[in-house]
Amino acid sequence: GGCSTLVIAPAVASAGIDVSGLRVEGSTGNSAIQSQLKAYDGSATSRVREIKAAAVQPPAPTAEKPTTKSSAATYALRYGDFTTLTKLGLGGRYRLQDYVVGPDSNSRVMVSFEFPSDWLQLDKLLGGIEYVDQRNGDKLYLLRTTLPEGTTLATVPKSFFAQSIFDPEGSIVRGGTNVEDYRASKSEILEETRRRLTMKYATVTGNGLRVERRALVDAQQIGQDAYMLVTSSNAVKFEAKGMERDTVEAIVASFVCDKL
Repeated sequence: GGCSTLVIAPAVASAGIDVSGLRVEGSTGNSAIQSQLKAYDGSATSRVREIKAAAVQPPAPTAEKPTTKSSAATYALRYGDFTTLTKLGLGGRYRLQDYVVGPDSNSRVMVSFEFPSDWLQLDKLLGGIEYVDQRNGDKLYLLRTTLPEGTTLATVPKSFFAQSIFDPEGSIVRGGTNVEDYRASKSEILEETRRRLTMKYATVTGNGLRVERRALVDAQQIGQDAYMLVTSSNAVKFEAKGMERDTVEAIVASFVCDKL
């Protein structure tokens, strides 16, 4: 095996292993073969040195990729099991109060808001807060996102909220909602740490039916995170400014968010 490899790749001879006394199988005095081995022994030795040198070279350092927190809006997850629902008067409304995970895993945030008592809770087992009006498909979500470094709730562009809420890795899209043509159409700074936005977007059903929708967002900043109560409504009913719009506007206006 070793001789045939050396014959295939000839090289210029150089001083190396002494093969003058090497016994060649089948002949004790074949000077031609001995000369041939001498011609290759130097190159083989050099190659061995190259291989050894390469083996001891330290691996090239690899640059560490900076870790960035995703800006996709996901469920503000419940912190324990402390949900309370309080019925408000005779108007058919509840006030929900709960605790969700804070900006770091060891903190918690108290949240509360009001909504119609006949709305149905969804995805409780996933740890999020989401309700739906079974009559018309209106929904509410409690979401959380991280603001870009160097920005605040008041200074970040309004486009950030649309991109975050409808991010493919966010809870709304990953929950099965196919979203198209989203944008933030209106933004209002209510306080330094509170902002109200209106979103225009469309959903596409499995059979290709496109439905125009509107979202209201009440965002409140805690640390570098924004906690957002988001409602979703049919665009036609929302723009008609009837009972459906009054309902979702009352929901976002009632949102309270405080770090404990």
